[in-house]
Amino acid sequence: MDHNFERNLILAQATEDALEQTTGTLSEFFQHYALVVQYEDGSVLHVSDNALVEKALYSEALEIIEEEKEFEDSDYIDSDLEIDWDDDDEEDTFS
Repeated sequence: MDHNFERNLILAQATEDALEQTTGTLSEFFQHYALVVQYEDGSVLHVSDNALVEKALYSEALEIIEEEKEFEDSDYIDSDLEIDWDDDDEEDTFS
């Protein structure tokens, strides 16, 4: 048997097993989920339990990523921010 074919077959089985385990775990804890992975060759695999929810999750994730990127590119990170912490917690007592 060709060594590359055998290696690819083993990787495919391991990927399938990991994917099955991951989706099983996600479905135990979440009503809907979307999972995206990228292989070494750049190809992408995506799995979800609901196509409409998958699209909404990807849209939300993209917005979050874009907001974080904008913040990282902003001057806020490089500036010296002074935070005035509210010390109200010192007055709280527990019964």
